[in-house]
Amino acid sequence: MVTIEQLIGELLLRHNCVIIPSFGGFVAKQTAATIDYVNGFMSPPKKALLFNRQLMNNDGLLQSELALSNTISFDQSSQLVAEKVAFWNETLRKGERITIDNVGFLFFDQEKNICFEQDRFFNLLLESYGLGKVHFLTEEDVQIVAHAAIDVASTIHAPEQAIVAEELKIEPNTAKVIEHPALKERSKAWKYVAAAACILPIGFYSYWLPMKTPALQSGILSIRDFNPFQAKIKANYTQQKLKLAGIPVEQNTLADQLAALPENETILNYTYDASFSFPIKVKEAVVVPTETIPTSVAPVNASNQLNYIVGCFSSESNAKKVISALKAHDMNAFQLDVKNGLHRISAGSGNSISDLDAIITKAKAAGFEGWILK
Repeated sequence: MVTIEQLIGELLLRHNCVIIPSFGGFVAKQTAATIDYVNGFMSPPKKALLFNRQLMNNDGLLQSELALSNTISFDQSSQLVAEKVAFWNETLRKGERITIDNVGFLFFDQEKNICFEQDRFFNLLLESYGLGKVHFLTEEDVQIVAHAAIDVASTIHAPEQAIVAEELKIEPNTAKVIEHPALKERSKAWKYVAAAACILPIGFYSYWLPMKTPALQSGILSIRDFNPFQAKIKANYTQQKLKLAGIPVEQNTLADQLAALPENETILNYTYDASFSFPIKVKEAVVVPTETIPTSVAPVNASNQLNYIVGCFSSESNAKKVISALKAHDMNAFQLDVKNGLHRISAGSGNSISDLDAIITKAKAAGFEGWILK
C-alpha cells in the first residue's frame, strides 16, 4: 500500500503545490543552479520547498491520488488522510519530528511554531533528473598544488637550476619558454597554405562559370561546367523549308449552319471564317399540341424575296406543330423547303426588310426568334 508520506513526495515531482487538508500545504519554487567557490562544487537547478500552515483548504488532489494508487474509494482515502493528520498533530505535540520521504522534516520550535527543513539529498525537479553536484578545484587548492610541485622540482633539480640561473643571471623558476623559430614559421605557413587552398578554387570558378560557360544565360548549372578541360560541342543546324499544302476552308452562311443544326441543340458555334468563330444561342420553338394538319406548301417566291425562318426541324411532325402555332397568331406560316434533311419553317415572306418588320414583331410576341433568309 502506498503511504501518504510517499505520495506527497511523488506529487511534488509533478505539482508545485500539495495541500494536506486541515494541516497545511507544501509550495515549490524552482531555483537556478548555484556555484560554491569556497567549497568547490556546482549544484544543478532544483525545487525549493516551503511549508505554509495557512493552506488548509481541501483541493482533493491528495485524496484522489491516494484512492487511485491503492484502489480505494474517495471517502476511504479522505478518512485515511484525516487519521494521518491527527497522528501528525499528536507527534508534534510530543516534541517529535515528522519525516516525509524525499521532502523533509516537520517539527515544533521552542515557541510551538511548526518548522520545516527540506531534504538536501533529493532533487524534486524533474528537469534535473540524473544531475548531481559537480566538484572542482578551488583557487586555494590550485595554489597549494602549484607550491607543492615547485617545492618538489626545486628539491630534485636544485643544483642544476642554480648553475643555469648563475650563468644566465636570472632567478630560479622565472625562466620563460620561448617557442622555436622554425616551428613558429611552419605553423604560420600551414595557415597560408590552407587559406590559399580554399580561396584559389573559389576565385577560379568565380571567373570560369560566368565567362566560359552558359550558366548565367540558361540559368542551369551542370556538373560539366566545373570541368575546364571539357571540350565544347558546336551545334550544327541546317535550315529546312516546309511547304504546307493549302487546306480549303468551306464557307457556310449563317442560314446553312442553322439549317444543319440538330433539332435538340440550342447553341450554334457559328464559324465566321477559318480563324474566328463564336457561339450563338438559338431559342427553342414553342410546340403547341394541335391536330395534325397538312404542311403548307411554300409559295413560289422570286429570287430576291426574303423569309423569316423561325425553325429547322428534322421531324416533319414538329414542323407541322410550329406552323399550326404560328397560324394561330394570324401569321402566314409555311414550310419553305427541306435542306440537308431539315424542314425550314418560315413565319412569312416579303420583298424587303421593312416588309418583314410586322412579321418579326408578331413572331416575337408569339415567342419565336428567327433569322432572315434571302
